[in-house]
Amino acid sequence: MGKNIRNRRPAKAMIWDRDIIVEGKIFQVTISDDHEALRSAFAEGRAVVGLWDRERTVQNLAPASYVVEDLDDIDDAFLERVIRRKEGLPWNIVKTRRLTIREFVPQDYATIPDEPEAGKSGFLFSTKETLKDYISHQYGFYEYGIWAVVDHDKGKLVGKAGISNLEITGQEEFLDVIKKNDTPVELGYHIFSPYRQQGYGKEACKAILSYTALAVSEKIYARIDERNSASIKLAEDLGFRLIARTHSGSVPRLCLYEWNCS
Repeated sequence: MGKNIRNRRPAKAMIWDRDIIVEGKIFQVTISDDHEALRSAFAEGRAVVGLWDRERTVQNLAPASYVVEDLDDIDDAFLERVIRRKEGLPWNIVKTRRLTIREFVPQDYATIPDEPEAGKSGFLFSTKETLKDYISHQYGFYEYGIWAVVDHDKGKLVGKAGISNLEITGQEEFLDVIKKNDTPVELGYHIFSPYRQQGYGKEACKAILSYTALAVSEKIYARIDERNSASIKLAEDLGFRLIARTHSGSVPRLCLYEWNCS
């Protein structure tokens, strides 16, 4: 929720201050095309957003981590995310009837079980330190990743799901079918064993696909072990189609599925 927009405008600089309420607390954001104004506001503890002017040949917008070209690109939802990133608060990605899908926070590690289904990346969520590093580097740089899946009525972390960059080293069979996609991403999910068979996986993945199509990429992939019939069925129910397989000599043999919002 935002209010109290104020325009402090010296002769050669544009400076706007906004008050935004996040989780019941008022935070200030400064939006400007002026380096000194941004630097001063940041030093005072405010979140800052740079206003880019394409007509200028040189423009220093540091220390702004977010830059826009037009004020019409700024709304309360955008400013709330700027504040959350600065303050170390998780972004709320999407809500469904039962679930809140949000970024992880370091203290979540204590409620993440050690299960073999977590895969090779499971270690990233196994300690407070590794999870904190993941949050900083993955969310901070890409603004997407694997997110916490929370049953908001029960207040329980029931799993994790999200998107990651598709790495296909050693799976050259997939190169031809994705080579025209500059930023291929893949869907992944892991519902913790006590919460399976309740439809959480489908509900979370469906919401994530809709969000990702708008915010990241209209084309999303999924790699699935051909022996994992449950995940294959879920992918097909979500609208994925099989587009490639690894060679029969690969162990395990993987299937590549593709989802396209169009």
